[in-house]
Amino acid sequence: MDEQGREHGEGAERWLVSEAGLVRQALARSVGWALVAGILTVLQARVLALACQRVVMEGSELAAIVPLASLVALLALLRGGCSWLGERRSAAAAAALKQRVRSLLYRRLLSRGPVGRGGETGSLVEAVTAGVDALEPYVARFLPHAALAVLLPPLCLLFVAPSEWRAGLVLLVSAPFIPLLMVLIGRGSESLNRRQWSRLSRMAGHLLDLVQGLPDLKICSAAKREAAAVARISEEYRLSTMAVLRLAFLSALALEFFTTVGTAVVAVIIGFRLLNGGLSLYDGLFVLLLAPEFYLPLRTLGLSYHSRMQGVAAAERIAPLLAPLPDEVGHGGDLPVPPGPLTIAFDRVTFHHAGGRGGVTDITLDLPAGTITALVGESGAGKSTLAGLLLGLASPQEGSVRVNGVDIDALQPSAWRARIAWVPQHSFFFQGTVRENLTLGLTDVRAGDIRDALEAASALSIMEKLPRGLDTLLGDRGAGLSGGELRRLALARVFLRNASLVVLDEPTAGLDADNEAMVTGALRRLARGRTLLVISHRELTVRAADRVALLDGGRLAGISDRGAEGGGWAN
Repeated sequence: MDEQGREHGEGAERWLVSEAGLVRQALARSVGWALVAGILTVLQARVLALACQRVVMEGSELAAIVPLASLVALLALLRGGCSWLGERRSAAAAAALKQRVRSLLYRRLLSRGPVGRGGETGSLVEAVTAGVDALEPYVARFLPHAALAVLLPPLCLLFVAPSEWRAGLVLLVSAPFIPLLMVLIGRGSESLNRRQWSRLSRMAGHLLDLVQGLPDLKICSAAKREAAAVARISEEYRLSTMAVLRLAFLSALALEFFTTVGTAVVAVIIGFRLLNGGLSLYDGLFVLLLAPEFYLPLRTLGLSYHSRMQGVAAAERIAPLLAPLPDEVGHGGDLPVPPGPLTIAFDRVTFHHAGGRGGVTDITLDLPAGTITALVGESGAGKSTLAGLLLGLASPQEGSVRVNGVDIDALQPSAWRARIAWVPQHSFFFQGTVRENLTLGLTDVRAGDIRDALEAASALSIMEKLPRGLDTLLGDRGAGLSGGELRRLALARVFLRNASLVVLDEPTAGLDADNEAMVTGALRRLARGRTLLVISHRELTVRAADRVALLDGGRLAGISDRGAEGGGWAN
């Protein structure tokens, strides 16, 4: 494992330990119950050794040791109960940690918005689901086992040494080899776990892309080819998983070897001491019963070391998602939005996405109140980035966006969102009635308002053709209506919202001439008293704009104030 990857892993583990510190009370209770179980184990070994001493050496009748046997059974039950309570507390601590991390991830991804999520959808989903689940074994197993590995062996040694110091010396000398071997094997398998997690993230992203593009694959008769590719990638993942498991089993074998050898040496010492008469059966059997219990916490820690590597590998992906980014949403001021119509001013705005992919550079552009401004340019020219900055999905890295002279970063986020409306190319419609879809996020909407909004959006005729009007059920994503009808309903929703600033992305793309004309007419009505920014390539939509801004390679190439009558470009 290279030095950079090791430092990254150490930083991720520090973050994971700090998060686990928030549930330290539950973990402390878990370790406490396990420690009580360890003490009960020592008592159980004492009582069992005493019973054997009385039967074998003193010739006591079986009836005389019934109380001792009952006590052994009771201690076994109490030991099992304490172990169960300890596991329950550790599981509760892990569940609380997972809930906290998932909540933090959810809020952080929402606050970053689409431009600040730091990864592809597939890998993000993998981090939020399987990644967070991989933290559970680290908290529920590795951390409690690490604490018990420090506490229980000295406790056993404290009772063994007075009875037979030679056996105690063997235990003391052999114990360090188990964690040392665990660390040596773990360093090799840690890099394998990191590569395995990266491979899983890539596979998740690839599979998501295939599912999303399945209709296109079927059309191009490429589904079988991609299915073969998925099968090949899955087989490679299986083989790499088996390599990690082989290494984990190797570490388990090595740990069992040292434990067996140590126990065997203790047994030999006890046997010779019993033959020489230098040790009683009571003390010898007690030490022999405690020897496996001495190694058990160390063996358990070695077996759970794989859980540590899984948790650290997942934390390496999760921790950066929770870290603040320089391009994260910054506007969170306390100023109210200026009243009245809104005039927007981009002043030398620069923003580039992570890795330098796309963005805009040195954009100076005004959106006068009550006008329609069309953004045109080739794909990747920066149109969506500019719209995202205006919507507050990110803050400019240089320059500023001002609303009636006030920097957008100084406005109250909730107040600003209440004054804007966003109409994407494919508007969101859920399974429900038309009325529920139109009034999404709104309260106290009157029937007359809905009718006026439908009429302004040229969508009143749609309601007249539906069997139950506004109470007609729509399927998922608006199933049951055409694309043009859904576009007009989306505009009706904007009319109902009565926003001062409306941003539309390709509102007429893919529509026939009739639907395009109706949507364009609705846009002109929508612009009365509002400020509109329209991203479009359609000639009819662009001609309806008062101003046209041309973007080229992330820069403003020119502005035309031609409106419907036409005009020249100004650089």
